[in-house]
Amino acid sequence: MARNDAASLIEAHLDLARKAARMIYPRVKEHLEFEELVAMGQEGLVEAAARFDPAGGASFKTFAWYRVYGSIMDGLRRASNLPRRTWAKLCALRAAADYLETQGEKTAGARAAGAPVPSTAEALRGLRDAMSAIQTMYVTSLATVIDTHEEPADDAPEAGETIDRRRMAARVAKAIAELPERERALVQKHYWEGKNLLEAGVELGISKSWACRVHASAVGHIRDALARDDDP
Repeated sequence: MARNDAASLIEAHLDLARKAARMIYPRVKEHLEFEELVAMGQEGLVEAAARFDPAGGASFKTFAWYRVYGSIMDGLRRASNLPRRTWAKLCALRAAADYLETQGEKTAGARAAGAPVPSTAEALRGLRDAMSAIQTMYVTSLATVIDTHEEPADDAPEAGETIDRRRMAARVAKAIAELPERERALVQKHYWEGKNLLEAGVELGISKSWACRVHASAVGHIRDALARDDDP
């Protein structure tokens, strides 16, 4: 994109960085200043303006949002030593954002190719599936805390809750162990090592878009495995 066009996009969407920062700040306010998050988000905004292609089907605001959000998450990982539980929750949010971005791109691509508008039932089914996937990402991310035995003393759960958490962590670990090799490796890098999907993909020799697909497939397999465990 031309430099002048990129500059105009950045100027018109500076609020995105502050909006993303406001969403994340309550979770990290004891460790970073609000304006530090805004600065991280602005880096993502600049990157989004440089890479945006209107032919992709998504609006710049949608395209930029996920990059602004992801830039803050990557900045947090580099710039601070957050408690493991705090980072686990943020990691789940980032995974959800990546997942929703991929789903949005698929929808935009389908619309651009002439696919019909989904019915109300189809839209509700898609929403239900997305919420189920996000819940799976959340329990997978929190399983990293149990797995590393890093429960903070001031957030110690009751004995029964501790047992439930450990049981869930064991179920997640079992589900991950049953994943295909590439999916298992990506989940390990994304949730346990804290790498974003671009970095994880590079290490596995695949593109970010392909890493997003592998991640979505892994989440689906973990979700199905947990559901089978719940089935009497």
